[in-house]
Amino acid sequence: MRKRTLLASIGSGVALSLSGCMGMIGNGSDGESNSNTYLDAKEWDDVDDPSKLPFPTHGEELPSSTLPAPLRDDTEISMPDDFETDLLVTFIYTNCMTMCPRLTALMAQTQDYAREEGYSDQVSFVETTFDPARDDADAFREWADKHRVEMDDGNWYFLRPETKDRAKEVVQEGYGVYFTKTEPEDMDAYMFSHTGVILLANKQGYVERAYKLQAQRNPESPRVTRQKINDDLATLREREG
Repeated sequence: MRKRTLLASIGSGVALSLSGCMGMIGNGSDGESNSNTYLDAKEWDDVDDPSKLPFPTHGEELPSSTLPAPLRDDTEISMPDDFETDLLVTFIYTNCMTMCPRLTALMAQTQDYAREEGYSDQVSFVETTFDPARDDADAFREWADKHRVEMDDGNWYFLRPETKDRAKEVVQEGYGVYFTKTEPEDMDAYMFSHTGVILLANKQGYVERAYKLQAQRNPESPRVTRQKINDDLATLREREG
C-alpha cells in the first residue's frame, strides 16, 4: 500500500469536495476488475486519475494499523489482518452532528441488511474515531444506542487511537481521510471539518468500493444510498461464495 498524501489545496476541505464524485470509484480506466477484487471497477465522474485520490480506491489494500477497541476491553485490533470477513470501514467522531450520523446510519442499515440476509457473521463494521480526547467507551456506547447500532451481533468495532497524533497518523496519513479541528465562535465545544468516506473491502483486505458523502448536498451528484451499499455487498458475497 503506497503512502498517501493529501491534496495540496486541502486547507479548507475544498480539494476533497469533488463535485459530482460522491459515488463509487476505481483505479482503472478500462473498468476491469483487479485480480484481488470481485467487483468490477467503477470510475468517479470528473476525476481524471482516481488512483491519485488520497483515500484507498478499487483494488488497493486497506492500510495496516493496530488500535485499541474500547468496547472490547481495549483489545488491540489490527486492520485488516485480524478480520476474515468482508469489511465496511468509516471514520467518525461522536460529537459530530452532520456527516458522522449519516455515515453511521448507512453502516447500521447495512448491518441490518446483512443480518436479514443471514450473513452477518461474514461482514464486520469498523468505525475509527479521530477525536480520542472525547471518544471513550462511554461515548461509543451512547453513540451506538443513539444510532441503532446492534452491538449484540458481535460484528461492530469501535477503534480509538491512543492520542491525537496517532489519530492523524492512522486516519489522515494512513487512510487519506482528512480532518481538521475547528472552534466556531458560537459553540462551546470544538468540532471537526472532515471527509466522509465508507470503504467496502473484501475478505483479503482489498477495497471493492469507496463511497464518499458530500458535506453539502449537491443536486448534480449521485447520492450514496443504503440500497447501493447493500447491492454491492450482496454482489460481493455472491461472488465470494
